[in-house]
Amino acid sequence: MATWGALIAVMAIAGRVCVGLVFLLASVQKIRHWRLLPGVIGNYRLLPRWAVGAAGTLLPLVEMLAAIALLSGQSGLWPAIAGIALLMVFAAAMAVNVARGRSHIDCGCGQEFLAQHLSWALVGRNLMLAGLLLPSLVVSAPVPAAEIWTGAAAGLGFFLLYLLFNVFSALRPVGARRFA
Repeated sequence: MATWGALIAVMAIAGRVCVGLVFLLASVQKIRHWRLLPGVIGNYRLLPRWAVGAAGTLLPLVEMLAAIALLSGQSGLWPAIAGIALLMVFAAAMAVNVARGRSHIDCGCGQEFLAQHLSWALVGRNLMLAGLLLPSLVVSAPVPAAEIWTGAAAGLGFFLLYLLFNVFSALRPVGARRFA
């Protein structure tokens, strides 16, 4: 029977793998479409115009660094704290715009094949991703290899569920009008 410490260690690894892969995918997609990113960021209407270009340049790099830190198994709290902070900023930006009635804009989450408009579901998704990193804030002893592999497999499973959620959230309801 597993101890609570082992369970938290597996959950921490699963969260780091899942969120690390999310940041990696988002970063790569943003780098591939770097010319569009300032427009996506500007659509949120949260930053002054002069800061939008810098945010468009820095965001993919910050996401890539967070992905590397989370996936490399770096010790310390900073990878999890950085990941949680990024996800909370994204959730807050989405929530502000949904509350303003601006749910028609693309979330800019980085998946080019999915047109995801802002919604409370996307806000919740980001909060859940941040929640997956919470077990990483608990300092634990070295983890045996079996628990590392179990956590990595669970994290990959969570990432696949994340991708599935994104596909379903991008689908239009039956009978919805399409605008050209």
